Amino acid sequence: MSDRPAPSSSGLPIGHGLAAVLFGGVLLVWAGLMGLSLQRAALPDATDGMMLAVFSPGTSDAEAMAAMVRAGGEPVRSTWLGFAWVARGTEPGFVGRLKAEGALGAFGELPVGPTLGGCTATPVDTAKIAATRLQ
Repeated sequence: MSDRPAPSSSGLPIGHGLAAVLFGGVLLVWAGLMGLSLQRAALPDATDGMMLAVFSPGTSDAEAMAAMVRAGGEPVRSTWLGFAWVARGTEPGFVGRLKAEGALGAFGELPVGPTLGGCTATPVDTAKIAATRLQ
């Protein structure tokens, strides 16, 4: 017989398992907070003014700019995401028209993170805007 203690069978994850569980928990909390933030920042269809217009990933700059102009607004600048633009609409209902032109949504100031533009924005190419042909 051995005097060694029996291995613990408490069921607690050890080592990499514990790290994976903690990472999963942090990721779950982050996703929940981001979802809540985006829901609260989403603008109603009747809104106008300065906003973050989000298009499907892969939307070209020309397509996004044309959609913003057709909706009655103007592109202000692109962001580092590529499919998100800071846009301005001066007529009520700009968000609704923007969605009709293919935007996934439009958002105002987010309660966390950078403000509209800020360090994530890049200057817009005005020559590219002028060369965009609407069909």
